[in-house]
Amino acid sequence: MSSDESDWCLWAHSGNHAGAWHGLEEHLRGVAERAEGFGEVFGAGVLAWWLGLLHDVGKATDEWQRGLATVASTGASVGVDHKAAGMRWGVGLGLWRWVMAVHGHHGGLTSPVELHRFLSSPERDRAAEAEAVRRLTGLMPEFRSAARPTWPEGTREDPLAGEMLLRMVFSALVDADYLDTAAHFRVPDEVVESMSVGMKVLLDRFECGRAEELVDRKPSPVDDVRKRVYEASVAAAGTEQGFFRLSAPTGSGKTYAMAGFALRHAVRHGLRRVVVVVPFLSVTDQNAKVYRDLLDPECTGQVVLEHHSAIDVEAVRRRTVRGRRERSGRWQRLAAENWDAEFIVTTTVQLFESLHDRKPSRMRKLHRLANSVIVLDEVQAIPLHVLEPVLLMLRQLVEHFGVTVLLASATQPEFWDLPVLEGVEPVDVIDDPAELYTRLRRVRYRWWNQGRPTLAEVAVQAAEQRQALVVVNTTDHAREVHRHWRLMQDRGEISTAVVLRHLSTRMCLRHRLDIIKNIRQLQKDRADVLVASTQLIEAGVDLDFPVLYRAMAPAEALLQAAGRCNREGHLGVEGGLVVIFDPREQGRPPSYEVPLHETRLRFGPRRAEPDDLTALARYFPALYSSLGAEALGRAVVAARRDWDFTRTADLFRMIDDHSVPVFVDYTPVEDPGIRAKADRVIETLRRGRPVGPERMRHLQPFLASLPRKTADRMPETLLTPLIGDLYQWHGPYDPHIGIDPTYDPTTDPSMED
Repeated sequence: MSSDESDWCLWAHSGNHAGAWHGLEEHLRGVAERAEGFGEVFGAGVLAWWLGLLHDVGKATDEWQRGLATVASTGASVGVDHKAAGMRWGVGLGLWRWVMAVHGHHGGLTSPVELHRFLSSPERDRAAEAEAVRRLTGLMPEFRSAARPTWPEGTREDPLAGEMLLRMVFSALVDADYLDTAAHFRVPDEVVESMSVGMKVLLDRFECGRAEELVDRKPSPVDDVRKRVYEASVAAAGTEQGFFRLSAPTGSGKTYAMAGFALRHAVRHGLRRVVVVVPFLSVTDQNAKVYRDLLDPECTGQVVLEHHSAIDVEAVRRRTVRGRRERSGRWQRLAAENWDAEFIVTTTVQLFESLHDRKPSRMRKLHRLANSVIVLDEVQAIPLHVLEPVLLMLRQLVEHFGVTVLLASATQPEFWDLPVLEGVEPVDVIDDPAELYTRLRRVRYRWWNQGRPTLAEVAVQAAEQRQALVVVNTTDHAREVHRHWRLMQDRGEISTAVVLRHLSTRMCLRHRLDIIKNIRQLQKDRADVLVASTQLIEAGVDLDFPVLYRAMAPAEALLQAAGRCNREGHLGVEGGLVVIFDPREQGRPPSYEVPLHETRLRFGPRRAEPDDLTALARYFPALYSSLGAEALGRAVVAARRDWDFTRTADLFRMIDDHSVPVFVDYTPVEDPGIRAKADRVIETLRRGRPVGPERMRHLQPFLASLPRKTADRMPETLLTPLIGDLYQWHGPYDPHIGIDPTYDPTTDPSMED
């Protein structure tokens, strides 16, 4: 390096609000050190350090530095590649496929084919790349003196293990890059500050809080079973790490038992965090509130992290709004949570789609899973078409990244004969689940076998009860049952004293939670109440009806629904009634077809009841066999084996029929201030201004959902796109059923000018 060059300053980022620019050497060292710390947790600290050091080497070229100076005042992208120089250097160090992390640290992981195409492109300025390397070699002695990169044993021989390790070091790299960049620009809501209190403190808080709640709780006939489940979970927590399964009936206290196991197990093995994963947003909010009350008594908001955003901010890159392409700034790249918390509550969609994604914003948090306890609640709800890739991910986390997995369910699936789990022996938290189910049998089943009833006929029969819950398979059917009750009430066939309630995803989350709270109070007051709901009520929603009507569904769904009947056991053994019917009206999730066939072969009149554990144990293997290997996600696993991250992300979808989040006009009676916060966020978005992740979370309570196909055919006068896949609903929001997709503004006099 010449004497003139030695005085140069190489920059990574332009000036922050104080006018200070970010030096390239400082940034590379900062990212390398952060990434190393993240990677050390799973034995890849050296590899992560090298990737951090190499990721922005290309910024040392004259062209890039001039470009930064040109756009510094505008905030626009430099538009000059800065990946290739570090990638080529990494290949020379023997990193080859690992440099895919450098290649994708902005745009996302791709594939070995794309990596080769990029590096061999004749458009690459090899001289400029070499100049960047020469400059940084002279400026940063660590490039000359550091040991060659290494990585954990076994990843060369097992391509799937290597692919998983790349996901984790990529996560470490992009999180380190985001944090170092955000620290320079000093944007408070782009940096998630952790507040570590320690697992032992959290365990003590949990135990004390649980003891206080038990003192105040009204006694229940099922208390002895709940005590046994909790004590068994605590005892199992002392076992060595691996796979555990908690099989216990609905209403047996799994919410407390899961957390008791996870916290005690984390303390026993020195693990860093607990991640509770649930299938539905309504359960996420309910569980998060329980855990927050126990673990964060001072209401700091920094102990229990909820992460279940329904808004795909990344979709903003793929769509135009009002005829123009929306600008994608730093705030969008940094909008994803990085899970820097000790207790996390999230959804299966958020966890597993992130694990199979390729974008930095979704993968940034993955390295935080190492050395943790992952609790999968309602594990039977994992969609069958992604079962194999999901189980493979869990197995790799357990075997290579210090993770313990607890699978909890009242209808525990029989995964263990599937090839993907060959050789895995789970630890049973409950020694004899069958005895528990016998003790906690609280319902009898009646099959509607006098022909297939209409929904109107079901509504009429349910209305003969003082309190009844009708669970159906579609939002249209739930709306139809509720509509029949309202018509009956208008005709005087149902007393006006009977309270009619409806629950579905056409209602926003806060509306549903308010309705659930209202139903509990009505039951406490012994009021007459009829509720029509979709299957969202089946997982973890704590309601208790004497009579329940369930539309025909897979066996596990029937049993889950039965958990809302005589839940507390006050009606005695088999005192609750569950009526199973097959409605004449068409409509059910496409994913139900094969499970329904297998259910009808084994359950029904003169066959087994849904709570027959022996029949369930035969049902699940038969179901997996009927679906076949491809339906269980074999194509996703094949893409992973090829290190083809693009194809993996394209193939893996937890939900086949994607819905879009819709912001609606609902104001809760209690705490209306949260609505005002959400409205301010919407106004900011409508002006095209950036919103950080903390403020975006204010929208969550007011999001309903619509199928994407339904949203696409609605006029913008009813449904306006805001950002990503987020829409705003401008039609009427019914206080009983929420959004009515059949609403026609041309027939509404109130919509006339």
